[in-house]
Amino acid sequence: MTRSAPHPWHGTPVPGTPTVVVGVLPRQSPTVVLGAAALARAMGASLVCVWADPARTLVAEEPDGTLVTTPLDPDHADRLDGDGVAETAMAEQLAAHLEGSGVTWRFVYTVGEASRALARVARETGAAQIVIGSRRPGVGGWMNHLIGGSTAGRLAHTQPFPVTIVPVSPEGAP
Repeated sequence: MTRSAPHPWHGTPVPGTPTVVVGVLPRQSPTVVLGAAALARAMGASLVCVWADPARTLVAEEPDGTLVTTPLDPDHADRLDGDGVAETAMAEQLAAHLEGSGVTWRFVYTVGEASRALARVARETGAAQIVIGSRRPGVGGWMNHLIGGSTAGRLAHTQPFPVTIVPVSPEGAP
């Protein structure tokens, strides 16, 4: 099992200002988080970057917000990941992308299905908007869409927050 403590704010959020929630993924194009940061800056909002890890499930949530998770695949050993290595790498990736952006932000790691996790965090933070990237290009993205539908579609039909989709160009495209 892995324990994931809440991540701190980068900057100081101003009470009463709006929040923009953005869905992030490991190795995702920085276009998505940078687009969300530009939107948050224009709105005078804070940015909450959410990664819902679909490969893990929640075992418990401690009073301080620490998540205790386990892999969905019983053959996957936590020791192979190291304790929270992917989560730490995601936080470092976001810090690199958002450095000097002028936006107050934080990273939220959670587990499960992305649209449900984004909607939950949006409710918890009183978000003004949810931002996500378009599906990844190629056959893999098409298969995910075919099997599971689109995260944007599920968000648009199941919760009250406006949803902005940032187009993600295929690798190598301008």
